[in-house]
Amino acid sequence: MDAVLDWLRISDSREMLVFVTAMLPVVELRGAIPLGLSLGMPPMEVFFLSVLGNIVPIVPIMLFLRYVAGRLRRFQWFRHASDEFFKKVRARSDVIQRYGPLGLVVFVAVPLPSTGAWTASVAAFLLGIRIRYSFVSISIGTILAGVIVTYLSCQVL
Repeated sequence: MDAVLDWLRISDSREMLVFVTAMLPVVELRGAIPLGLSLGMPPMEVFFLSVLGNIVPIVPIMLFLRYVAGRLRRFQWFRHASDEFFKKVRARSDVIQRYGPLGLVVFVAVPLPSTGAWTASVAAFLLGIRIRYSFVSISIGTILAGVIVTYLSCQVL
């Protein structure tokens, strides 16, 4: 992590800085858009770089989770723990469960903490929503969140 932070500090490319920041979990485009605007970049450029950077990790996250979970489910202790965890996740994700892919759009579009593309990718995996539907839904939600965050950031900055 320190190496990534050092690279980000010395990066001469504002565009790359915004793009990579949008790819990071937790920060995502909610941090990348204000960063790009504070660096003096045009709002449309910041919007597109942030949205694209936030969309890039969706499929790799879901494929990685599928691979790891498939490998670990061979162990009974993991199967038992994951079944309990999945039960709790399903109980708390009523919006996504009720509306499926449309629920993912709404979940990601609302720019609140822990409602970004990373969390939605994990939730879609845990709820068994197909990757192609998840990707489209999360991408649409990311675009809507980007519009909201860009608009709000332009009002503040």
